Amino acid sequence: MILETLTVSPFQENCYVIGDEESMTGAIIDPGDEAARIALTVERVGLEISQIIVTHSHIDHVGAVAQLVDEYMCPVLMHNEAEAMLKTVPQQAMMMGMRFGKVPKVDRHIGDEEILEVGSLRLRSLYTPGHAPGHLAFLVEDEDTVFSGDALFAGSVGRVDLPGGSMEVLMKSISERLLILPDETRVRSGHGPETTIGRERVSNPFLGGRLL
Repeated sequence: MILETLTVSPFQENCYVIGDEESMTGAIIDPGDEAARIALTVERVGLEISQIIVTHSHIDHVGAVAQLVDEYMCPVLMHNEAEAMLKTVPQQAMMMGMRFGKVPKVDRHIGDEEILEVGSLRLRSLYTPGHAPGHLAFLVEDEDTVFSGDALFAGSVGRVDLPGGSMEVLMKSISERLLILPDETRVRSGHGPETTIGRERVSNPFLGGRLL
């Protein structure tokens, strides 16, 4: 798997450019800002972008979606429960003293346990609400990698004080959808450094050494 990580915007959000090495088909996960920089990375790697995949629709994860759709004419995919919040992104921006441009159109809704194909790569969607409505993580089983969005971080978990947040729901999502993965699974989060499921299981203070 081709994997490029770009930390973008004042929110220091991790955008991921992934691709299949054989077909050079690619996808962009959570392009939060800096569309030109993301596009330059795609060009440098030489990928043909087939889709934009969104874990959830907070402003820091969708800020560059519309510009990249114009660049690549590709579909935007997210869970149907995330679309209502997407429509409020301009209001989210105003509350932070920011300005947001065009709200992107959602072309396809992703359900739980769906398989997304990026060339020969297969991403399995994991419904992980709690941080935000319709939150999804994406597991690339053949690569022992999960893109966890803002559900699980190195040493932390997603905040739950925004609309639609619930610590009870988030803990259930993490326990039932993420901690069941093998310890060696690499966790690539929406913010912060890479970690592993095993490391978070034993050391994350929010999880309390949960064993299954």
